[in-house]
Amino acid sequence: MNSMRTLLTKLATHPLALLVLFVVVFFGAPYLRGATLQILSFALVSILFTQSINVLTGMAGQISLGHAAFFGIGAYGSAIIAKTFGLNLFLTIPVAAVVSSLIAYLLSYPAGRVKEVYLAMMTLGFGQIFLEVAREWTDLTGGVMGLSGVPSAGLGTLIILGHKFSTIDYFRVLLLITACSMIFIRNFSQSRLGRSLFVMHYSELAAGSVGIARRQTKQLAYALSGLLAGISGGFYAHLVGYLGPESFAISRSIEVLVVAIVGGLWSSAGQVISAIFFTFLPEQLQLFAEYQFIAYGLILTFTLILFRQGIGGLLFLPPRFIRQAWLTTAVEQQRQATAANSQTNEPQFLKIQTVSADIKVQEITMRFGGLVALNSVSLDIQAGHITALVGPNGSGKSTLVNIIAGVFPPTSGQVFLQGSDVTAQADVEMAKKGVVRTFQDPRLVPHFTVRENIMLGAHAMMHYTWLEAGLSMPRVRLQEAQALEQCNEILQLLDIEAVADQAVESLPYGYRRMTELGRALLARPKIILLDEPAAGLSDVEMTRLAEILVKLKHLGITVLLIEHHMDFLTGLVDEVVVLDSGSIIFKGDMLGMRQDPKVIAAYLGDDEVQHA
Repeated sequence: MNSMRTLLTKLATHPLALLVLFVVVFFGAPYLRGATLQILSFALVSILFTQSINVLTGMAGQISLGHAAFFGIGAYGSAIIAKTFGLNLFLTIPVAAVVSSLIAYLLSYPAGRVKEVYLAMMTLGFGQIFLEVAREWTDLTGGVMGLSGVPSAGLGTLIILGHKFSTIDYFRVLLLITACSMIFIRNFSQSRLGRSLFVMHYSELAAGSVGIARRQTKQLAYALSGLLAGISGGFYAHLVGYLGPESFAISRSIEVLVVAIVGGLWSSAGQVISAIFFTFLPEQLQLFAEYQFIAYGLILTFTLILFRQGIGGLLFLPPRFIRQAWLTTAVEQQRQATAANSQTNEPQFLKIQTVSADIKVQEITMRFGGLVALNSVSLDIQAGHITALVGPNGSGKSTLVNIIAGVFPPTSGQVFLQGSDVTAQADVEMAKKGVVRTFQDPRLVPHFTVRENIMLGAHAMMHYTWLEAGLSMPRVRLQEAQALEQCNEILQLLDIEAVADQAVESLPYGYRRMTELGRALLARPKIILLDEPAAGLSDVEMTRLAEILVKLKHLGITVLLIEHHMDFLTGLVDEVVVLDSGSIIFKGDMLGMRQDPKVIAAYLGDDEVQHA
């Protein structure tokens, strides 16, 4: 089965195979029956529409039950402009698609403030508002009577530059646009921006910890999704020649979600198969038209139960989000660099770019309602040192780290980074300044490989745009190859090269810990905040982690870690700080901590002291 999936995946992704398929379909169009050609045109529209929901829901995790509204904006927009001004579709569709994208961008502002069921309900409400506008704005949309007379290839009324477009011409244009759009989305998904959508899907905190801006990332997902939906809607309008409001009801939104899920989120090849299947299916079920959506529901249920990754997961290997060609380039560059320099297991880019930094918290107080989590805490974390933060559960350790990292602002007090006041700056900004963190439970993208997860750390260091990403411009290739070279150095440092191309969800807990640490290191930290990094590790893994932390110290990186494992900290840390009930009760070395009466009473207990 795996060999078959491998073969199908190679065929579905090999440029020459795809080019041959495109040429065969493009030049074979005249030999298809008119009805078949029409259905295939509808299938191409469905593929385009499905790619739009794949960007928003499959990649960014933003549920949309009103996506038909963007489809309708593109359809009505192109049709109205064509009828009013007599412009051809090569002008009307781009204009309508941009309008759809702008409206999606505006919708991202309120959508970014809600999640899950509330997000679904909000998008459903937006879809219903559009539907009512289409019904009631009779002068513009034709109301419930619909908008007729739209220039259409099927009706023989579509004329472009004096040439009457036939259904074959229209199919070829639609095929070309669909192919280009899918190449664009594939390139985008294998860029820093595409990967950033996935980490937003699984953990917004993890995204912020490496400098990925949450609001802008969501806005990009909505805008790009709206653009694709608008393009598909515009082509739909000039395919049917008549638009009625019911074509953009909630059933259309549900239908595209079903197509995307059954095809397999993230799998473009699976979604192409699914879109063609669901386009031809109604033709075969005309006698059961009343039960069409019951059939859709049964198919969706069957898919989710038997193969949750959809058709794509059944037939093809999981898609990857790093270009193999760029990885090959990075490996070759690293090999040349290693040959030119002395053999080392330390990342050269960290050696060159790290500048030691200190951080100071002054009179920090944090209240959650009536609970005082931190009470006038002051602490100097020295540059280039390893400092441990210990104490009983609920003592305020994670709260202090969250304040330093910028997850939330303190009630009062100040935070200084290298003498500059950074109090209440967001975690995204703190990450860009070099304050990077990990979490108590690794926050990773499960279906990403170790390498793909680590590459998330390089997001803020690359500066190409979404358009450059989609077009795979030279700057994209250069920056991605450089980041991959640095990623390979991190893999070597952490000794996880052997599992670099395995999905993290299939790996033991220790590898996940190392993967998250690798992601933080690739963000080029000056100060790294580690939340219980040794939790769940074996003795061998803890020894390896201690060696890595010592190397980071030698590279000049300041380390602050929360930890409960005293044996792990012994001989490793330069200073230990003990918190209890939101206050510091001890600062000093490990030996002094073990002998301090307050620490013994609040945290260590007599057994730990005897063990020491």
